[in-house]
Amino acid sequence: MSLPFPLLPLTPWYPPDPFPELGDLVVAPRYRELLASTDSLTRRLENLTGLPSRVRLEEQSQSPAESATHEPWDPAWLATTESEPILIRAAWLRLGDVEMVFAHSRLSLAGMDPRIQQAIEVGDQPLGSLFLARDEQVERRHLQLAACRAPVLAERIGRDPGQPFILRRSLFLVAGQPRGRILELFLTDLSR
Repeated sequence: MSLPFPLLPLTPWYPPDPFPELGDLVVAPRYRELLASTDSLTRRLENLTGLPSRVRLEEQSQSPAESATHEPWDPAWLATTESEPILIRAAWLRLGDVEMVFAHSRLSLAGMDPRIQQAIEVGDQPLGSLFLARDEQVERRHLQLAACRAPVLAERIGRDPGQPFILRRSLFLVAGQPRGRILELFLTDLSR
């Protein structure tokens, strides 16, 4: 399963420190910290807005993994053998009545606690929250930011097709082990 809409890059991928120029996008200081954080995005957004979060699952499928490599952005990075399944998930993070983030993730299911896997497959909770609720150590590495256009998505959510969006991608580790790759597209104005 690929993204449900194409992304048109406007900038290369940058590390968040120092905070990069993202084309014409202006990012308020409080959101710069949020975008650069390596802890739970959901928890930070809830604290920032004072609103509870909900997840709306759009699509989910399992796929066999490709051969492993050591390159973090290679599609095969998560797996150690071709038989280990990958869960591919597209979901929307809503705070209050506003969808704020679209997330596309690829998660390794190898060795995952069956209860966590089942909760992930239900699809109504943020990934970080699921692991944190079970006292797992969650960490993001190789965090990068970029700007893009997503005309199909923009039209779908009632925005100008030329509107730029902020993207964030990171590697998701649980208990120090690579567990997933997550791409997040921020739907709301982060300039205020």
